[in-house]
Amino acid sequence: RLGVGIRAGQSAEVLRSFTDEDVATFGRLVGDLNPVHFPDGGDEKRKRPVVHGMLVASLFSSVFGTLVPGSVYRSQNLRFERPVRVGDRVKGRVVVAEARAVSSSRTGEGVICTCLTTVIRARAKDGGEGDLSADDEEICVSGEARVWLPGATVGREC
Repeated sequence: RLGVGIRAGQSAEVLRSFTDEDVATFGRLVGDLNPVHFPDGGDEKRKRPVVHGMLVASLFSSVFGTLVPGSVYRSQNLRFERPVRVGDRVKGRVVVAEARAVSSSRTGEGVICTCLTTVIRARAKDGGEGDLSADDEEICVSGEARVWLPGATVGREC
């Protein structure tokens, strides 16, 4: 069962490349039509548009929602360290830093997790795409999330 035995040190990842269509759809949805997010963007030197930072950060929600259905974000802080461009291959990574069992009459039993969150891009080698190995990664987004995992349990340390 998903969400059983949550403990510090556990991690999960999702891989993604964002397309021009992803960026255009997100931009229209949230009303952010800044030219840097669209082809050419008024700068002929730029090759590929910059993906909206919040669209990139949505990778964390994807990890939580897929692994622990019913999970609820409590808070998230973000540092946008490097731009992610359309077509970049990135990895959203969530690492549990702390897991605390909680119980209340209002929300029931579950776990509050504090997680370190990062989006990582592979550095291209000799023009290649790279395989997102640890030696060739650069952090694009980093932060910390607090997430409520209803019905989850805290695991024992190994």
